[in-house]
Amino acid sequence: MKIIVCAKQIQHTYARTGTLPESNYISPEDNIYRVDPHDEAALELALRLKDQREDATVTLLTLGPMIAETEIRRCLAAGADDLVRVVDPNGAPPPENEASASDPLNQPDPWVKSDLIARAVENLGGDLALCGKASLDRSSSQVGALLAHRLDRPFVSAITDLSMDETGGTLRVQRSAGRGVREIIECQLPAVFSVDLGTELRMPKFSRRQWARDYVPRQLEMATDSDIPKLRCTHRFQPRPRPKIIPAPDSRLHAYDRIMQLLTGSTIEKSGEMLTGDTESQVAGIITFLKANGILESDHADT
Repeated sequence: MKIIVCAKQIQHTYARTGTLPESNYISPEDNIYRVDPHDEAALELALRLKDQREDATVTLLTLGPMIAETEIRRCLAAGADDLVRVVDPNGAPPPENEASASDPLNQPDPWVKSDLIARAVENLGGDLALCGKASLDRSSSQVGALLAHRLDRPFVSAITDLSMDETGGTLRVQRSAGRGVREIIECQLPAVFSVDLGTELRMPKFSRRQWARDYVPRQLEMATDSDIPKLRCTHRFQPRPRPKIIPAPDSRLHAYDRIMQLLTGSTIEKSGEMLTGDTESQVAGIITFLKANGILESDHADT
């Protein structure tokens, strides 16, 4: 039994400290490279299935360059048997700067990705293909369904658990159906599953880390069928700022006062006292405030 786990390498932006508008104010120090967490959860389910069956093997499949080499080798060290990288021989040259490399609009559309993965799964002879339900950078949630369509296999989305019966011919998966409802679904091999978050990837052993560090990934050269994508992202909007929460007006007030309260946001005035003077007087004021509110007892204050 051969299990193929799709491992997407993503560039995650956690800050904006740049100064150039053409790079969306993102500097190279604002990005971290990692394997998508949904794909890590898929790898853990594959490894659990491998623990149940001695004849099972797990192969990591990734597309494009090794931008997150350290993280994907950590996934390899967790228990995978092989790492395969799909390379497009007719692909575009690498970008000249970091800004264009991090541009999400330069990524292939889900249709192209699913076609490359499907041909790779057929080339590797995979019986079961696992991928993440979504990715942190695009969150399209389309690759798994399109992959099953290309391979003409049954598809179950957003699974959180995976097991196999004693005969070895039927897979039993658990998936979330929303609002806390869980479903148990039985499926025959070959199949394609997308995995939701919920399982943490196990920690690799030191000996496996040493092996994964020196491992040479295999390469599969596959050209895309068409240069014209079927889906194309033309623009990505930044999230809008959260609206200010305005409390409901006091119903005991006059209509004019309620309208003024809505227009001003609130009629509640903040009370407080500004401590001035030297350091000793400010400390004395803080101690007096703590005593008055019961936070500090008198014996503690005296000592």
